[in-house]
Amino acid sequence: MQRDWFSRRALLALIIFTLAACQTTASPADQLSADQVRATFVDREWSQGNGTFMFAKDGTYSYSDPSFSAKGTYQIADDGILCTVNSASGTRTCYTFYRDGNGYRYWHDRSGRFWPAYLR
Repeated sequence: MQRDWFSRRALLALIIFTLAACQTTASPADQLSADQVRATFVDREWSQGNGTFMFAKDGTYSYSDPSFSAKGTYQIADDGILCTVNSASGTRTCYTFYRDGNGYRYWHDRSGRFWPAYLR
């Protein structure tokens, strides 16, 4: 009886892990190109739900939420990955943008997870 309980629990853990992994991957076909990132996210406010981002055409960015704000510079690589450098701390953060149904999401390299990207 105890062995059967352990097997069921292990199977459940495997199913949960598999479902979580599905939510943390993205198809390379859905990744936005450099031109698509520029056309979609540059000179347009967007949010991940709590804070607001703005990547300006002049290569500067700003971010603010109720408890934090940041400014600095950014560059978009040929593969579409956008990387920022915070002017106060020098911290580098990279964002990889993807189509997600009718919207977008991005991979945030420092947190190691996907976030929604809502255009404003």
